Amino acid sequence: MLIWSQYNTLFTSERGGSFLYNAMSNCLLELDQAHFDSLRQLENNPGHAEENIGDAFSELLREKHVLVEEEENEKLLQIKQYQRNCNCYGQQDLSLTICPTLACNFSCPYCFETSRDDTTVMHDATISNLVAFMQQRADTRKIHLDWYGGEPTLAFDVIETITRRVLEKGLRLEGAQLITNGYLLDQEKIDRLNELKIDTVQVTLDGPERIHDKRRTLKNHAPTFGAIIANIDRLMESSFNGQCLIRVNVDKTNKDHFAGLHRSLSDRYSEKNVTIYAATLKDTTPETLDVHEWAQYCLDLYWQHGITTKYMVYPKNNESGLCLAHYSNSFVAGPRGELYKCWEDVGCSPEIVGNVNDSNPVTNHDVLARYSVAADPFLNASCVACRFLPICTEACPKKRVQNQSIPTTEKANNICTHFKDYLIGYMEIAYDIFTTSQQCRALLSKTTRPLSQKGFRVIFPARETSID
Repeated sequence: MLIWSQYNTLFTSERGGSFLYNAMSNCLLELDQAHFDSLRQLENNPGHAEENIGDAFSELLREKHVLVEEEENEKLLQIKQYQRNCNCYGQQDLSLTICPTLACNFSCPYCFETSRDDTTVMHDATISNLVAFMQQRADTRKIHLDWYGGEPTLAFDVIETITRRVLEKGLRLEGAQLITNGYLLDQEKIDRLNELKIDTVQVTLDGPERIHDKRRTLKNHAPTFGAIIANIDRLMESSFNGQCLIRVNVDKTNKDHFAGLHRSLSDRYSEKNVTIYAATLKDTTPETLDVHEWAQYCLDLYWQHGITTKYMVYPKNNESGLCLAHYSNSFVAGPRGELYKCWEDVGCSPEIVGNVNDSNPVTNHDVLARYSVAADPFLNASCVACRFLPICTEACPKKRVQNQSIPTTEKANNICTHFKDYLIGYMEIAYDIFTTSQQCRALLSKTTRPLSQKGFRVIFPARETSID
């Protein structure tokens, strides 16, 4: 007997009409009133799921897991868990975040790093052992590197040395990302990026110039905005064949200025491979936007300015959005060769899982277990009971682990996806993007799929429309 899935959300929208969203299939259906009323009856009488619906509609509901067999949801969830475990515990790919130094030329007031005064630069012996550590992952087929810090461009020679030795060993370096404040990204470094397999450069701003220069200054409090923009200009005019991500840190004090900065940067780099996006700061200051403020802010960005925020508009499947800390073959390497699971742990001795300079480089299995097993939402009864679990990619594993040691009398970290409380708002954005795409296709005389023909249609996933 078919029953109503626990992962369904049936809703109406003043902006769009009537819809059904299923988290298991990550599918959004648009419905006319008759089909909406039929599904509302099914929701209220879940044991009569096959009554009063046509064959074509019934087939679609089965395909999208809206209607399921009695034990089907449990089996589908097991498949999701299996897919997650395959990704987490697979050894084929190695993701390594490397901090060649923890030194930084900036003095940002919100910096979470615990070793701001540590100026250690990775020594040659540690470099050799780090490359050997990569080789020891014998089953590794691909390696991806993230250069982090501190400020990694302060030790650019270490980046060059490690990359050269990795390539000399014949290891398959698939790509690399440079996460930098952008101040020292001069022409000489830019000209080396392609050779170093760096295909993504992420640069951080804190708003327009007058705000940025109050927050992201040099150690001597000198401004940095102009130099950073000049370096991005050089980067995008160079032979660099990758992408530039401009991350704008947003909090309560500068959130009203992001849209203007987004417009000016979008105009400046309109024909370049540049993505500008807003990101919230970690919970380090009272000015940090909490999960609800951030979710509402992103909704307002779209409806007031037409800006979509990275990873926020439409859900990603659970297994595709995991933090690298979940993966057994993912590590963060500090300048002394120490290994961590999370880059927020760098400089925190209790969180060290090993050291590449030791004969056995990974030894702290307690931390490893906490980041893999203890942070698994499929082992959490509250998460398993939640209808949003299949799309809940937002939960930081570090926050999950922290919640286990927080007394019940204290406020725990909010680890739930923003879609849990704001699903309708984000589905309205998804629908608006879809209908805009349909209108463009109609203007270009391409086929559209009007709702009126059947009384229902699939909005997402749709092949002709993409939302990031």
